[in-house]
Amino acid sequence: MNPILISNVNCSNSSVAKRNLTIALSVLATAAFAIGSTSCATTKGFGQDVEKVGNKIEQKANQTGGAN
Repeated sequence: MNPILISNVNCSNSSVAKRNLTIALSVLATAAFAIGSTSCATTKGFGQDVEKVGNKIEQKANQTGGAN
């Protein structure tokens, strides 16, 4: 067997694996960026909702004399 041909087969398989890994990591990074950039507004909105609920609870507690 010719060691050059064996070497070429191994290199081509390795480069295909590296290419697939690079593509997979690129897709993953893009998806993480997209989710991260849209979740800021969602998190901010959720925090505002929780704050409103907390204010309502505090108001009711003040009305009933439960908050000191």
